[in-house]
Amino acid sequence: MAPVDASRSVRSATVRMLHPNPSDDVDPFDIYTAPDRAPIGDRPWVVVNMITTVDGATADAEGRSGGLSGPADRQAFTALRSVADVVVAGAGTVRAEDYGPARISPERQRARVERGQTPQPRIAVVSGSLNLDPGARLFGDPAGPRPILITYARSDPAARRRLAEVADVIVAGEEALDWPAAVRELRRTTGAGVALVEGGPTVNGHLLGDDLIDEMCLTIAPGVAGGTSPRAVRGQAHHGLRRAALAHALEDDGFLLLRYVTRRAGGSTDG
Repeated sequence: MAPVDASRSVRSATVRMLHPNPSDDVDPFDIYTAPDRAPIGDRPWVVVNMITTVDGATADAEGRSGGLSGPADRQAFTALRSVADVVVAGAGTVRAEDYGPARISPERQRARVERGQTPQPRIAVVSGSLNLDPGARLFGDPAGPRPILITYARSDPAARRRLAEVADVIVAGEEALDWPAAVRELRRTTGAGVALVEGGPTVNGHLLGDDLIDEMCLTIAPGVAGGTSPRAVRGQAHHGLRRAALAHALEDDGFLLLRYVTRRAGGSTDG
């Protein structure tokens, strides 16, 4: 998902709830902030948020997901960031979407503090190549929360030292990233109860392969893109079809906003 300005959210007056309780006028912000998302053991609750076209493309012709979005999707994006403790994205997504620090409105920051959270979520970038510019916008806000870099031991030590000057580094795994260890370390080092994952598809594929996705928020944009854009999840085949329960379905001007839960708070699995 492409970053949006989370300090602003324009209400779309046309949003309908299709499931579970049909209604002609709902606020996506309320729907997406209401669920109880409790940590799973020693790791945070993991939410994946993505947008695709009807034919499954995750980006427009310019390679950005932001061009697919609409008002209700942006509200859902803002809502999820407002409840997340940490926002996780792959380095490719961070570069393509020009990530900056998460922006939360003063009102939402006060609500977070009242819940015992930090005023703003931290951004965690996942990278093995460490092909990241320390001068990028994400790393350039001294007043914002310090970003996190998630990598593994065999990554370039010189690049890791360079990026450690602008981000807190988490090393999980030796030859490749150990995803279960990485999410546990996020919980241990930051206290994160909710980790919001904004892609890309390869990151999502690793999380699915290690059975670490608890909730999947998917917006289907009313368009057909064609081309070679990847699916929302890409990687090795997952063993068996993981059951996902439809928690909410919203519609706004042809956009479908779907929220699926694969694991209930407390650790039990649906299906």
